[in-house]
This record gives sequence, structure tokens and C-alpha cells, in this order.
Amino acid sequence: MPNLEEVKHRTTPVGKILGVIEYLEQQEGGGNGGQTTVTWADVQGKPAVIAAGADQAAARAAIGAGTSSLAIGTTADTAAAGNHTHTADTITTAAITGVTGSNVQAVIAELAARIVALESGG
Repeated sequence: MPNLEEVKHRTTPVGKILGVIEYLEQQEGGGNGGQTTVTWADVQGKPAVIAAGADQAAARAAIGAGTSSLAIGTTADTAAAGNHTHTADTITTAAITGVTGSNVQAVIAELAARIVALESGG
């Protein structure tokens, strides 16, 4: 692309005009030959969550994804793993009128005994 000094030294009117046009295009496009480079930051009205990350990791960091303090474990303060099974004797029940068991296994056993007693006429 020409600079103004180069354009002044062109000998033909057409050459000077073309030089001025090229120069103006260069100035208008930030030196990119008439093309303007638009960055993601230049885009108006985009969602902040998407705009904040240049890549997946940066986007997750911008919205706080992947920053959970959730811990996998076996205590009351931790979460169970997805492949964990809860056995019936570890699942507690709320108080049920007429039932003394405090976990699912005990309640089922108690109810099964009552059914047997009812079926046998006792």
C-alpha cells in the first residue's frame, strides 16, 4: 500500500487517483487494505457468558463452571458417587405411626411380619 509521499510522485492523474484511493482504503481499514478486523470484544449485544471465554476452559472459568467444592465421599457432608448403591439398612425413615423400625430394611421386615400374621389368621 502506498503512503502519501509515494502518491505525490506518481506521474499520471490516474496513478495519483488510484494511489489516493488505496491510501484512503488503507487508513479506513486500519492498514488492512480496506478490511476491518473485528475481534470478539468488538461485537455488541452478545451474552456475557459466551463472550467471556476465548476457549472452552476460559468460558468455564468465566461463569464459575467446574469450580464446585462438591466432594465425593461417604459422609453426611459429601456426595455419593454415581455408581454407589444405598443398602436398605442405611436409609433412615421418618417416624411412622405404629412402626418401630428406623430404617427401610427394618420397616419392610416389620411390615412383612404383619402380613404373615394377618395371612395366618393371627
